Amino acid sequence: MPATSWFLGRPSYTRYAYSTDPNFPGNLTRVTASQATAETRAHLAADSRPRRVEAQAYGAVTLCDGDRRVRFDPCPDTMPKYLTARQAADLLLVAAAEVPPRLVDVGSGYGPEVQGSTLVRIAPAATNRLARHGYLALADDGQVVLSLAGVVALEWHHCKATNVAPAAWAYAIAEAVVDTLTP
Repeated sequence: MPATSWFLGRPSYTRYAYSTDPNFPGNLTRVTASQATAETRAHLAADSRPRRVEAQAYGAVTLCDGDRRVRFDPCPDTMPKYLTARQAADLLLVAAAEVPPRLVDVGSGYGPEVQGSTLVRIAPAATNRLARHGYLALADDGQVVLSLAGVVALEWHHCKATNVAPAAWAYAIAEAVVDTLTP
């Protein structure tokens, strides 16, 4: 099994595309973490006009463009509240890597592991858990990056750890999505 196929196929989000016009029904599909991340990056890179990103404290992210909206609701196992301190530390390794890491199949029974330059190495079992929760995504060039769910979960974890008022979590999550996923 190629290392990259391991990230595909497991839906992490329910994608709801809809219009603000009540006469047009929305479209509901399930997408993977990589698909949600790619769509968010494309939304943020589309043009120089300010793009609106809204978030909910429970982890949903809505991309707003005129009267068109796309909301990503996390699946039950993708909720940011399930991020542990160890997983947060692993995600910070991926986020802070100078050269984005790649998946390397090391022949263990747990699947591939994340390896990068310097000290970035996440064991296969930990990589499996991060991918199962949708916190990692594959970029087009095969590099491992934080997914939309990973960015949301890290910011949620940070807000909770630093005693940010829960009323401000949604704004902090939206800012983190824009800052991290804007190409």
